[in-house]
Amino acid sequence: MFLAMKKILIIALVMLLPVCMMAQKKGFKLAEANPTEKPKWVTDKENIDYIYVKGQEGATLADAKGAAMKGVVDEISQSVAVKVEGEIIDNAIMRVNNDQSEFQQEYINKTKTKLAKMPAIQGIAIQNADVYYERYYNKKSGEEYFVVYLRYPFSQFERRDLINAYNEQERLINEKIKTYMDAVETVSSIEEMTTNVALLNGLKKELDEEDSRINTITTAVNLYYDAYKSIIVEVVENRPGHMAVRLVYKGRQITTSQKPTISSDCANGFDVKYVDGVCHVDFDSSYCYPQDDPEIKISFRAGNYKAAKQIRIKF
Repeated sequence: MFLAMKKILIIALVMLLPVCMMAQKKGFKLAEANPTEKPKWVTDKENIDYIYVKGQEGATLADAKGAAMKGVVDEISQSVAVKVEGEIIDNAIMRVNNDQSEFQQEYINKTKTKLAKMPAIQGIAIQNADVYYERYYNKKSGEEYFVVYLRYPFSQFERRDLINAYNEQERLINEKIKTYMDAVETVSSIEEMTTNVALLNGLKKELDEEDSRINTITTAVNLYYDAYKSIIVEVVENRPGHMAVRLVYKGRQITTSQKPTISSDCANGFDVKYVDGVCHVDFDSSYCYPQDDPEIKISFRAGNYKAAKQIRIKF
């Protein structure tokens, strides 16, 4: 009987040893605890309106606090993502052959990544947390390390607010994509086209590469590229020493603030000005002769393309 009890005691001590080693490294002793009396919440985590982070270690107190705060962000993101997953699952790509639990975890991980970038998550500050830390010191080596525990207030209402903020962010992305896509038919300038393409590409960076909306954005960007290629230069006026052109897209005038590129084999002294979106060019054609069929080439950059026109000089 005694031998059996002794064997059980030895097994219990062996099982406890890793725990003790985790709590305190060999040769280190507890030198400081703040507060002096360990708070009940360090071991008792029954309040659902808090996020609890177990002891996070660091070479300095700042390092340990930083690790603990990262744990808070991770816990809050995980807790929100699990609930978000069921609410906006339609935004993700369902793979027919995927195991549902595997898909859910993948979706939750992607949601956590997005949540971590939101201002509400980035605004989480250690000043709002209850903090308990311990400092361990090795008298022989002079080394020390810190272990920090955190209790961060995070109510069910705050969780709901974050879910709503996340859903609103996703809704706004959908709305922006639609707005920029629809705007292809109503843009009034090359600069507006360029801005919308940049904004669409910016939205891509907010999405995971497997998000179905990436394809929608790519389609929208391609619509703008097609629009660039469809812009033509139309002559409005052509007389000796002066010509005027405008940019036309699908039968309507669009504008630009850029100075066009102008070249000629004989004309020079080009002076450009815009009046109501029409580009007026004054020039000197003293060295041009009618029998040479002299021309002026005028071109405007539209994205990676050029809208250009060769215009014969009038005498």
